[in-house]
Formats: sequence, structure tokens, C-alpha cells
Amino acid sequence: MSRQAAENRETMPHLLSILPTSPLPVFTGGRQRTYQVLRHLAPWCEITVAGFWRDKEDRAGWRQLAEELNIDVRTVRFEHMRPGAEAARVAWRRVRARFGSLPEAVAVWDQPKMHEMVDRVLAEKDIDIIQVEWPFLATYALPHAPIPRVLVNIDLLSVALARRAALASSRRMRARLQNEAQRWRRYEARVFPRFQAVVAMSEQDAKVIRERAKDARVAVLPNGVDTVELTPGEVSERVHRLLFVGSPTHEPNLDAACWLLSEIWPELRRRHPELELTLVNLDHPRVRSCSQPGATITGRLPDLTPVYHQADIALAPLRAGSGTRLKILEAFALGVPVVSTSIGCEGIDAKPARHLLVADDAPAFVAAVERLIADRELRRVLASEARSLVERRYDWRRIAELHVALYKRLIASKISVQCPMSDVGRTGLDERSDQHRP
Repeated sequence: MSRQAAENRETMPHLLSILPTSPLPVFTGGRQRTYQVLRHLAPWCEITVAGFWRDKEDRAGWRQLAEELNIDVRTVRFEHMRPGAEAARVAWRRVRARFGSLPEAVAVWDQPKMHEMVDRVLAEKDIDIIQVEWPFLATYALPHAPIPRVLVNIDLLSVALARRAALASSRRMRARLQNEAQRWRRYEARVFPRFQAVVAMSEQDAKVIRERAKDARVAVLPNGVDTVELTPGEVSERVHRLLFVGSPTHEPNLDAACWLLSEIWPELRRRHPELELTLVNLDHPRVRSCSQPGATITGRLPDLTPVYHQADIALAPLRAGSGTRLKILEAFALGVPVVSTSIGCEGIDAKPARHLLVADDAPAFVAAVERLIADRELRRVLASEARSLVERRYDWRRIAELHVALYKRLIASKISVQCPMSDVGRTGLDERSDQHRP
């Protein structure tokens, strides 16, 4: 612990963080952010975490988190659609959400056992801040109006779903996704103003939040990267290896991988038969069905640093999703030049042709990769400028300091935003809430 952190220990805020799952093991961008923020907040805050578990891996992850960060972790079992009274209640809420106005995820994640856990923590401890990591967990904070509440939006779900709808191949899927995106838009407009701070990953996301809810109090606390642990490698003389990293649990990554393999990689491979492509953490049936010669698909890897150091160019061919991509910040920190779509790099303060190359259709993406293949000096300049950018703007230590500064402002101001119980009931879903319209 630093001297400055030690001096602040007596006045450090006590944070209750409510999470959908353990951030360990880290294998998605969302988990990475959650883990790194908690890790870098631990010297500055007293932290209690409340979260769900589903299986042995989840429980082991929670134990590791508690031991590694020396924080209090409380967990409850996530209730699936299995026999039992609790599961029946979850199933009934899902049906009501589908025929009402709530997003289905809000109904599924709103479970009495977690409300009981939050109540126990608040009865035992003097909590200064309640923070929920996704808007589908908002119901656990809303009944506790006297305590300042923070809602973190790693993704803007209404935006992500609308973009998925635009790419949907079937009319039925497009209509379903559009309908769910509209539910999220209404829910966001209703819920955002009830938090003392709504956290966005970028100024671009913050603008959307303000459009959704003009009374929302928005704070930009971006994604980041550890610039001490992640150090850049050498820029190679020739390009041999391309890399795409993504989680198979995130639909935009599956779309990106299939688009890369079906429309970009065959042309690159035809023009440059010496190239190899690795898709990491994307061992999924949809991705395997698109597999092409020269492309290797792997499952989870415990450490991505060696993979990045072996790569000559990192790719981010995303056509959907929202928020900001840690995969790009990691490539920047590790000195790997990047080719991305506009959606892939949105929200990051990176300038095309200075920090990375940007292309939004398959021919342009191929051309951008070929430009880097042909120009080692351009690869060196992009890698150097991108590394400088993350050192200045996106180091986790700086982002943790922004979090602490926000918490202290909220505690000092004690802004009170009332949450009418007629809108959000004891479990967040009373008889009237499904029909509520903003």
C-alpha cells in the first residue's frame, strides 16, 4: 500500500459492490474491468462484494477474489429454471416481463435471496456507497435511497441490442432484438435518474445516457489497462501473425469472428499465404463453422501477454456492441498495432492513422491490414503512440483515483434521489411496475 493510501485509510469510503458473477477467472472484458477496479480500489476503500454463483468455478473464483484482495465477499446461488418455489417465481417474473414493459434480464436477475443478502450487509455495516455493475442489477440498490448509489454501465444494453438487430439475418430475430432494445431504452430512461451517479465508459456513452435521461448524473470512468504489468514487445521486421481476442459469451465477438473468417481472412490469405490468424477464447460452434485454412481457434488461455507478444497485428472487427474494448487497450499497452472498425474502437480517445487504423467494410479492412504489412515504420509509430496514450489516459491506477474522488463527492454531498415504491417494489417488480411508462 502506498503512503498516500495509508494516510487515507481512516477516512476511506466503505463500498458495497453488487456483481452478477465473480470476476475471477478473468476471461471477458467485463470481468477484467471489474477485477482491476476492485484490485486498485482495495488500498483506498473498504470493500464488501455481494454476488451470485452458479457452479464450482464461480465459487472458487469468489474465494480467490476474497483472499487475493482481502475483502469481504458474500454470495448467493443464482436460481435457474429448475424445480422449486424460487425458480417458479423467477419463471413467473420472466413471463410477466415478456408481456409487460421490463427487459427480460431485469426479471431474471431480480431474486429475493440477493435482496436479503443486501439487507443483511446494510444492517451489519456502515455502507457509504452502493454500486451495481450492470443496469439489470439496479433493483438491488433502488430501495436504499438514503445511501448514495452508483450504476456502472460497462455496455449500454439498448445500444448493443439495437446494433445486433441491424445485423440480424432473420426478420423474426430482428424484431425480437428491436423490441428488447426498446424495453431497455424505456428502462434506462426510468432508472438512470434514480442513481446519484451513472458511470459511462466514454464521453460517447455519456452523451447517449443524457439523451436517454436528461436528469441523469453522468460520470465518465473509462476502461483501462495495467501499464506496469503489460510492457510492449518489439515490432517485427515482417508480419506473420494476426490476432483477434474475444469472449464467446459476448454476441458481438461471435459476429466479428465469423465476419473476419468469412469475408476478410480468405482475401488476406489469398494475397499473403504466409499469414497466420489466431482467434483466442473463441472456441464456439458458430466460429468453428466459419473456420478457414491458416486460422487457429483456441479456447481460454490463462495469460494473453505471450499471445500478444507473438502477434504482429491485432484485429478488432466488431460490428455491434457498445462501451469500450479492453482488447484494444491491451494491444496498445503491449505495443501491438491495431486495425479496428469504428464500432470496435469507439469511446477510446484514439485517432485513426495516429494510434490505429480504422476500416468498416471488408475490402477496407483488408487494405488496412495490407498497409501495415507493407510499412514497418507505420507499425512502429502506431504502436509507440498508442502506448503513450494508454499511459496518459487509461492506466487502472488513475481510473481507481477517479472512482474514489467520485465516491467522496457523493458522500460529502449526500444527494438524495427518492425511488417511489409504487414503481419499484420490494423485489423491484411489484404488480404495477410492469405496466409503468416513463
